[in-house]
Amino acid sequence: MLDNYKLIVLAGGFHHCDPSWSRTITGIERCYKIYIPTAGAASIITDTGEFPLRVGLVYFISGFRLKTQRCPSRMDVHWLHFMPESLYLRYLLDQAPPVQHWPREDEGWTADACREINRMFTPAAERLQPPREDTPPSTACRIQGLLLTTVSKLLRSLDATTLEDFQPHYYQLKPALDYMQSYYQHNPSLQEIAARVHLAPTYFHRQFSSLFSISPFQYMLNQRLNRARQLLSSTSLSIKEIAATVGYDNSLYFSRVFTTQLGIPPSHYRAMNAEM
Repeated sequence: MLDNYKLIVLAGGFHHCDPSWSRTITGIERCYKIYIPTAGAASIITDTGEFPLRVGLVYFISGFRLKTQRCPSRMDVHWLHFMPESLYLRYLLDQAPPVQHWPREDEGWTADACREINRMFTPAAERLQPPREDTPPSTACRIQGLLLTTVSKLLRSLDATTLEDFQPHYYQLKPALDYMQSYYQHNPSLQEIAARVHLAPTYFHRQFSSLFSISPFQYMLNQRLNRARQLLSSTSLSIKEIAATVGYDNSLYFSRVFTTQLGIPPSHYRAMNAEM
């Protein structure tokens, strides 16, 4: 059961936002975010309206529902991008409002915690990058713990009937979901996956898509791309090596898929994270 709550940190750091931060959101923002503003102000616009970002609060933001972001002048912000490993937790997070916030000190996101984010993401040269390979275990554990605490707060706010309606369908499909999670880089056929739960492929596809609002193929594609994003951010592996790791024999085809789905080429994604 605890496997359902694993979180993958994609990127993070500290950023001095200015008017150039204002933009329409692209596919690369499809993740969940923690923002901790420390100076200035900005705002984000989701499918439910506009939300100001204010100092003294910690924000959970669903990038899947984010439309645009605006910074008229300046904002300093500590930030984390993350994804749940399981569809179970992804489903629950998607039931929460797209933006929630709490007093940052009450939630443990203290000034000391922000310094630990900097230690986790900022190299000695002071360039802000995704996770360092030499992150102290205590720092990595604390960041994961704070993320899980925030996720726990979100889940406590959900209507109990959400779980009651969801869990029977989820556990019926779970063997197939586990198979997809283990072998997504091999892109197994729908027939292989559906056989894990003894369902006809078309019926499994319909059940899966209805429950998670995504097709099995798109889910596995997202898993491959999330893993690629993580490797681009945190390793020096070449794009060809990363493509092979996530199941693509042809690195040019991998780059084309990455660009189509996320809006920028993998080389630009790596450079963008190295510069923020």
